[in-house]
Amino acid sequence: MSTLTVSSESLEGVGGEPTLEEALAGIWDGLCLHRLAECPVCGGEMQPEYGAHTLPIAGRCTACGTTLT
Repeated sequence: MSTLTVSSESLEGVGGEPTLEEALAGIWDGLCLHRLAECPVCGGEMQPEYGAHTLPIAGRCTACGTTLT
């Protein structure tokens, strides 16, 4: 019996597109910097939503209403 182990390094550069993890991390980076980010669903503007603290708790798209928490 053999086992195939796939590491994240072996998947880098597949298709030249960012992974889902990289895309979502980029959106959160923008929201945490209190900036608009591109909605992963429609490409509209996603803006940070705040709770009781200064860091965003979510992001909401102004075009399609998608929420990222």
